[in-house]
Order: sequence, then C-alpha cells, then structure tokens
Amino acid sequence: MILFYIAVYHNLGTRFLQYQPGHPLTKVISHWRHLPAKTSPEQIADWAYHVFNADLDQLQGLRGRTTNDGEIDFLLACTYQLLKLRSLSTGDVVTVFHPDAGATWLACEFAGWRRISEPATRTGHGLIPATIGQHLSRGQHA
Repeated sequence: MILFYIAVYHNLGTRFLQYQPGHPLTKVISHWRHLPAKTSPEQIADWAYHVFNADLDQLQGLRGRTTNDGEIDFLLACTYQLLKLRSLSTGDVVTVFHPDAGATWLACEFAGWRRISEPATRTGHGLIPATIGQHLSRGQHA
C-alpha cells in the first residue's frame, strides 16, 4: 500500500467545458489515501468523481459503509456536500501525488480523464480550518 495525495480543483474559468491552460483553478478538497501501489492516477480520479458526485444514500447503501474505505468515502462525500461544493464536472482538475512518481494532473473530460501539464493558475487551500469557516459562514448568511 502507498499513501497517495489527492486534490480536487474546481475550474473557475468555465463550467462543463474542457479545461484549457490558463483557466483559473481553486483547490476545494484534498485527501490522503492508502491504495495499492499499482493504482493508476486515472483510477484514483474515477474514485474522486464517484465520491464527489454520488448521492449519499448510494454511498450509505448495502455494504457501502461496512468497510473502512466505504466509511471514509461516505464521510468525505458528507463533508463535500455540507460545504455546498458543486459537483466535480468536466473542466475540473484532479491531481494525484505518488511518492515515487510525483504528481499527475488530470482534467475531467466529457468521458474519462486527460493528462495535462501542471496548471499555473491555482488558488485555494482545500480543507483547512480557515476555508471550512469561510464555507460555513457563507452558508449561514445565504
């Protein structure tokens, strides 16, 4: 098992259109996950797409939370939805860091993933106390 770092970036420059170099991205969530060493970045991005677009009832369902990974997936999806983050969509970007191979950047396509160069225009810190507080305070004033 290898510890992977996974981060999701929402594309602020377009929605539902392909990512293009120069589109502004903001990190909305990140997660460290132990996975088999041979897990591909695309498989990890597929996992992220599933978790951050799934209906919570689907993740809760039969045997969904009876494993450590199933419980973690459910709690991540809950956090994502409680912070009112939009779905992971075409044009968004996922990065997967493997300690031996480095970072792989993947743009979400209409079907599947496209490897891209490291984007230059990135902001955000993912889930840190300050960003969680900002999300929660926005929700109270809406």
